[in-house]
Amino acid sequence: MSCIRFSALFAVLSVFTFNIATLTRAQEEQAVTAPDGTSPAEAPQQEQGAEQEQGAEQDQDAEGEPNTGANTAEADDTATKPKKQKKPAPSKPAPLNGINYVNDGQIMLYAESQMNRMIKAEEAFTCTALESQAEDRNCQVSLAKPNTEPASSAALYRKASQSIVAILISRKHLDHWHVVPAATGFFISDDGVIATNRHVFNKSDEYMFAMTSDYVVHPIKEVLGSNTANDLAYCRIETEGYRGLAFRKDIPVGATVSLISHPSGRFYTYSRGIVTRRYIRPPQRGPGTKPADGTPAREPVKVPTKWISVSSEFGKGSSGGPVFDRLGNVAGMATSTNSLRVGDKSDKVSQMVFRDCVPAAVMLESLERNTSAPK
Repeated sequence: MSCIRFSALFAVLSVFTFNIATLTRAQEEQAVTAPDGTSPAEAPQQEQGAEQEQGAEQDQDAEGEPNTGANTAEADDTATKPKKQKKPAPSKPAPLNGINYVNDGQIMLYAESQMNRMIKAEEAFTCTALESQAEDRNCQVSLAKPNTEPASSAALYRKASQSIVAILISRKHLDHWHVVPAATGFFISDDGVIATNRHVFNKSDEYMFAMTSDYVVHPIKEVLGSNTANDLAYCRIETEGYRGLAFRKDIPVGATVSLISHPSGRFYTYSRGIVTRRYIRPPQRGPGTKPADGTPAREPVKVPTKWISVSSEFGKGSSGGPVFDRLGNVAGMATSTNSLRVGDKSDKVSQMVFRDCVPAAVMLESLERNTSAPK
């Protein structure tokens, strides 16, 4: 009896266990089967493939070609890398007319771009090459007739400044040349002959230029002659678009004068004063004058020389600047300044500044004129 009950209970348990196993297997099969008959491992891949196909359709351009991942990366890379923009050329400064403001920095940049172009094109000449030509000899020019009508200071500046140049030299840094204002000069004829100081020409591998009043830079082609004793030199650029200034031989002490020059790169500065002295400088007994730029001392001047002093202010960079009478004729050329200092070495006081200029009469002695000498 007990055995029968045990067998029946074992049979019931076996059926129950079989049903539970069957139900569990069915649930597992239902869980791992997607509604479309695919497995979960296959479904994301199909969905991902569908998304890629949809994205490819959306990324097609007007010609129906899809943008690949490589093209996208290239486009992103191009967008992130800034293109090297060519530096714009400096704009030309405002015309010099006595009313417009003179922008020295803009003038320097404008001149520098021209200067670099000519140096790289081998169109410029070195200071050494030009200095070797600065021998003491006369220069033949055609001079302008003297002015006879008085002019106001504003009118004189406006007209005379058109014939004044800035002497520039190059200073190399890496593969670029920077502009250095060196001196002043002015046209003495209509065919490009310029007067300036002899001490402007020194031996160096830098290049020398003349910038005209319209801010055009010209290479100085040659030195035509000089007078070392009176610190004179005449050079030439290739141009015929500028008028030479007329000369006045003898200007008396007390006469009103004015001066236009480029002191320390302050282009076309005007100053006014009077002639304070006419004098003869005796020959030098000691060693020659040593320039402030560190170049070797020049030979001492063995002959007496004639000079005038003016109260018109000028400074470094004014060398070669023209001194005008009230009619606009050149009465002299700015050359040097000397301070009168008194006191002991530890406590010296500057009392006066003498501003010495080459008289026009001396300049004319160094010129072989094709016209009659001005009176």
